[in-house]
Amino acid sequence: MRRSLAFLFPVSALLVGGCAQRVDVAEATNVLLDTDRAWAKVADSSSNPDSIVAYWTADARVMMPGQPVLVGRDGLRAMVAASLAVPGFHLTWTPEAAVVSPGGELGYTYGTNRVSAPDSTGRLTTTVGRYVTVWRKEPDGKWRCAIDIFNVGPLPAADRR
Repeated sequence: MRRSLAFLFPVSALLVGGCAQRVDVAEATNVLLDTDRAWAKVADSSSNPDSIVAYWTADARVMMPGQPVLVGRDGLRAMVAASLAVPGFHLTWTPEAAVVSPGGELGYTYGTNRVSAPDSTGRLTTTVGRYVTVWRKEPDGKWRCAIDIFNVGPLPAADRR
């Protein structure tokens, strides 16, 4: 009996491992990059905070320069709604690349962004930055952003003098 059980364990492990779903990482990478591009398009054209917030996970964390970490959709929705209400506010970003884990459950994208908003004197200024977003495949099969972090990029050459 003991011998037959010893045989069953490796066989069952092979069967279960052989049934594991295979992920086409290249295809998943393209879908993730397309998702980030779609989110950028929504953020650039929508005045509806919910359409923007829908791309974050329920437990998402957003880390902006000089600001406390925002956690969860309620806080993110409040931040998005407040930003959209600021005259002259505009956010755009351009995804450069995406990477997906071999298992297809996690990935990240990175790229550049531009944020326009009034400064403390009311003058509209634009800041160019860089971002990294960490994405998670949710149970509904959609990619959603779990971690969103950005910083201010280097000054353009003309401004470095």
